[in-house]
Amino acid sequence: MNSKFFRGVHPPDMKKSSNAAPIEAIEVQAGMNFFIPLTQHTGIPARPVVKKGQIVRTGELIAEAAGFISANIHSPVNGVINAADVFADYPMNTRAQAISLTASDNQNTDFVPLKEDLLVNTVKAAGIVGMGGAMFPSHIKLSPQKKPDILIVNGAECEPYLTCDHRLMLERTPELIRGALTIKESLKLKRVIMGTEANKADAVNALRTTGQNRIEVISLPVKYPQGGERQLIKSITGKEVPEGKLPVDVGVIVHNVSTVLAVHDAVYMHKPLTHRVVTVTGGVKKPKNILAPIGMPISCLIDACGGPDGDIEKVVLGGPMTGICAHSLNIPVYKGLNGIVVYLKDAVKRKTPSPRPCIRCARCVRACPAGLSPVTLENFAAKEMYKELAVWKLMDCIECGACNYVCPSFRHLKNIFRLSKKKIAVTAAEGKNGG
Repeated sequence: MNSKFFRGVHPPDMKKSSNAAPIEAIEVQAGMNFFIPLTQHTGIPARPVVKKGQIVRTGELIAEAAGFISANIHSPVNGVINAADVFADYPMNTRAQAISLTASDNQNTDFVPLKEDLLVNTVKAAGIVGMGGAMFPSHIKLSPQKKPDILIVNGAECEPYLTCDHRLMLERTPELIRGALTIKESLKLKRVIMGTEANKADAVNALRTTGQNRIEVISLPVKYPQGGERQLIKSITGKEVPEGKLPVDVGVIVHNVSTVLAVHDAVYMHKPLTHRVVTVTGGVKKPKNILAPIGMPISCLIDACGGPDGDIEKVVLGGPMTGICAHSLNIPVYKGLNGIVVYLKDAVKRKTPSPRPCIRCARCVRACPAGLSPVTLENFAAKEMYKELAVWKLMDCIECGACNYVCPSFRHLKNIFRLSKKKIAVTAAEGKNGG
C-alpha cells in the first residue's frame, strides 16, 4: 500500500529531549496580559465584537469571522478587555492587529460552551483552523465541493524537535479516534487512515490497540517532509495530487492530529479553540510539551521550562525546517504554533556558517520533494524575473527547507522563495506583470 514520496531528506529528529515529556497545562496568573491576533488563520482577519472594559469569560466570542475564509476567535481566559484595536508582535507580519486583555484572578476550568449541533457549523463556530501550521479554516475542508472517500489524519510530525502531536496521540488516543470517526460519519467517508512515522512506535501501537480495526494505522518511514500534505497522500495511497489541484480532487482530505482533537472537543465538549499544545525545546533547561492559552507571550512558555540554558541567539517558531525566527519574545501563542525552539549563542555560531556562492552542485534539485529546481528559481528570484518564476513553478514550492538543509553553500533558499511568492501574490493582486 505504501509508496514513498518523491525525494526528501533525513535530518536528525532531535526529539528525545521532549518526546517523553507529558503534556503540562501552564498556569495563568492574575494580571497577566494577553494579545490575541485577529489573523490566526488564512484569509480575512476576524472582526472584533468586544469593547474596552468589557468583562469576558474563557471561550467567549471576542472576534467573529469576517468572510468565507476567516475564523472566529474566543477569549482564552477570564479577564477584562483592554483594547480591541491594538497592534501586537506577530511572526508573519511583524505586527498584527490584536485584542488586548488582562487575566482576572478568577481562573477556573469553566468556559462558555458552543451551541451549534451540525459538525461543520460547530467547527466554524469553534474557530478551528489547521493546527499543523497552515491555519486554513477547518470548516471549509469539512464542506468540500467534491465528495472525498478517505480521511488521512496527519500524525507524521516529521519536523525535527517537535513532539506535541506525538504526545497527543499517546495521551488522548480515544478522543483522537472518536474525532476522526465523527468526521468519517459526517462526510460519509469510506476509510480513515492515521499515518505516523516509525519513530513514534508507541503512538502507532496505542492507536492500533484503541482503534480496534475501526481505523487504519500506518507506520511510515522516517523521512522529511513526510508530513507535507501531498507527500503524505503519496506515501499512504500512492496517489499524486495533480498540479493546480487539491487533495479532494483525488478523493482525500487531510487533517492534523491537533486539528482532529479540536474537532472532537468542539463536538463532544462544546469547547471552542482557546488553547493548544506547544513543544518548547532546544536550549531550555527542561524541554516540555505545554498546553497554553492562545495569546500568552512565548516568553512565559520559555520561563515554564526553567528558562534558557545559556544566552539566546535566536528563537524559532515552529520547527527548524519550516519555522520563522521570532523577532520578539512578546509574540503570543497562536493557533498554528506547534513549537518553540530555542537556540543558544554557542551552538548557532558553531553550526551556521555565512552563505557562500552557489557551486551548482544540484543537491537542492535532488532533495526537492516538489520536483522543482531551486538553483534555477534562486537565479530568477535574484533578478525579480517573476514571469520566469511562474514558468518554473515557484508557487508549487511547499517551503519545506529541504533545499536549505542540503546546500553546501548555506544559501537561504527557502526564505528567498517565501519572499518571492509574496511578491508574486502582491503583483498579481495589483494586476501588474513581473520580470
